Amino acid sequence: MKRAILVLAVLCLAVPAFAQKSRRVLPHVSNAAPATVTIAGSPLTIVIGDETSMETYNSTVSAGGQYYPTDCGPGETADSGVFANIGGLVYGPDFNSHPCGSASNSYTPWTKVSLSPVSGTGTSGSPFTVTVVVDAGATGLRLTETITYVNGAPAATIALAFSNTGGAAVAWDTFIGADLYLASSDSGNPALVGGAAAGRDCQFHNYTILFGNATANDRYSANGFGTIWDEISAANLSNTVATGCIDNGIANEWTGRTLNPGGSTTINTGISFTGQVAPAAVATPTLSFKGLAALVGLLALVGYVLSRRILPGA
Repeated sequence: MKRAILVLAVLCLAVPAFAQKSRRVLPHVSNAAPATVTIAGSPLTIVIGDETSMETYNSTVSAGGQYYPTDCGPGETADSGVFANIGGLVYGPDFNSHPCGSASNSYTPWTKVSLSPVSGTGTSGSPFTVTVVVDAGATGLRLTETITYVNGAPAATIALAFSNTGGAAVAWDTFIGADLYLASSDSGNPALVGGAAAGRDCQFHNYTILFGNATANDRYSANGFGTIWDEISAANLSNTVATGCIDNGIANEWTGRTLNPGGSTTINTGISFTGQVAPAAVATPTLSFKGLAALVGLLALVGYVLSRRILPGA
């Protein structure tokens, strides 16, 4: 009896060590999995879904995806995307239909319009480019998302062009958010960089994933991943940065945009992956030939003086 109790106690203590983030996989999904295209760049490989979801691989730090779930198959997207709140209804990626599951909340899926193939050659004059077009149901709000990437860069730019195709004015808030998986780790330090949400690796704080704000964001959140999804669902980021090494996510928000019929506006953002998961390099001092000769002469003089003081009869 005592042995059984001991075994049960050991098992109970072991459970937290093996606990993992809950991943929702819905077996009876009516919607089709998102169609995707892949920008096969270097060091970034970017998988883009036809409902604004994404996955990004960074060859400088790890083989796995930088958003959760990181073990999705080739051509599958993870928990990252663009959202819009219109009258309390939040439109976003169709995470419920992702083949590899999701740990996000559920959102009203964007109505898919089109997904372009990859164009461009990856140079600065001809960057890799993908365009996603989605509608927010029958509201009249249309999003044309354009992702561009130049080979060798640690970042991709994202232009969110909104237009009103309906017959009445439409007002909305825009969000971009992701559940981070920094360099094969589901934990990171939340951070704020230039007013935008970011996450850094817990050990050395050298590797940073950041949503850009070329168009200044109004709100931000760098918190636990569940807090990020709850705040987007509530259509109000908290302007807070959590402390510690946690299972983190990031999001930025642009509030109070309004378009009359036929109007358009663009929000410019992006995603960057900078630094290494290693100690920061320390510069090694170097000496010129003249400097080295002077050092040798100085050491010789010091040695001579010491010998005169120590050796008997000197």
